[in-house]
Amino acid sequence: MVASFSGILMTVLVLGVLIAIHEAGHFLAAKSLNIPVRQFAIGFGPAIVGFQWRETEVRLNWIPLGGYCAFADDQQEEPVEGIAEDLPPEAYLRNRPIWQRVWVVSAGVVFNFVSAWFILLGSNLGLGVPTGDQDVLVKAVMPDSAAVRAGLQPGDRLVKVDGRGFARFDDFRRELAAHKGQAIPLEVRRGETTVVLQATPDAKGRLGFQPSIRPVRRAVTGVVDALQQTNEQQIKITVMLADALTKLFSSPSTMIDQTGGPVAIVAMGDQVYQDNPWLLLEFAVLLSIELAIINLLPLPALDGGHLVFLTLEALRGRPLPRAVEERILVAGFLFVMGLGVALIVKDLFTVPGMYGPPKPSVAPAAPR
Repeated sequence: MVASFSGILMTVLVLGVLIAIHEAGHFLAAKSLNIPVRQFAIGFGPAIVGFQWRETEVRLNWIPLGGYCAFADDQQEEPVEGIAEDLPPEAYLRNRPIWQRVWVVSAGVVFNFVSAWFILLGSNLGLGVPTGDQDVLVKAVMPDSAAVRAGLQPGDRLVKVDGRGFARFDDFRRELAAHKGQAIPLEVRRGETTVVLQATPDAKGRLGFQPSIRPVRRAVTGVVDALQQTNEQQIKITVMLADALTKLFSSPSTMIDQTGGPVAIVAMGDQVYQDNPWLLLEFAVLLSIELAIINLLPLPALDGGHLVFLTLEALRGRPLPRAVEERILVAGFLFVMGLGVALIVKDLFTVPGMYGPPKPSVAPAAPR
């Protein structure tokens, strides 16, 4: 699939907004406790643009691997306008009660979960509630494939296979796999006409086309229905993503192969946008919840790592020595940044359309 400028731009915008929402959680939590914020930044490294808002320097930085809020505790090369050099003890986050620090650290995750919920609610109210069924359309066909020989065309909607309807694309794939090398009738809807084709899946049970899978939706029956469906969907998506992340960490080889960085995320978002711009809402929900879950990982430099420090402090009755904590945080930051850069390099050589070997333009996964 050829990348589109509008799809890339919209995906970058969605990702930037979600990161900004996460950092806004930290910022607003700190401000609610009268804790000064030195910097509010999207990205890392040198600034592309920036401006001063009261005591906070707002920045957009060059390295697109997240964002941060810097407090008085963080070292600063130069004094920031609006913050006195001699600050009272209560201006430092580390001097606040543990519950206040937990609130500031965890607020970014809370904001991501809440924003995902509101996006889901808006999608359910505006687009309808997914029923669990799927419409499967042909988006593109591979040259010299069984799909071409059967006469499948882009825009066809698959209705029946071997005389039977199906609710989901997985059901369709299973039916093809059960008829490898056998000619079967394929009923499709082409415009206002129903056409029956004869298709013969190859030895792997594939026809060779890129599907466009769209959820079948129903209108909500009222506010209560919309709220209930939104709650259920958010829980289901959170459990699904947490389970997928657990499986990735349990298999290092799978994690390296299947984990993508910012480039892969943008490429995937571009595909979603080209397929159906409205589906970018659902993609934003997935990204927002995934961002929240990843930030809860107990790794230094992530929110979860800071929560581990606070838990240890509560159990010990005193914080870790500051020098020890800073070394751990620096090491964690370098690890996370190194991992992010490595994923960008990996994406450049594996994402279709970048520097890697050409991939079939019909599907991000294996053709069906």
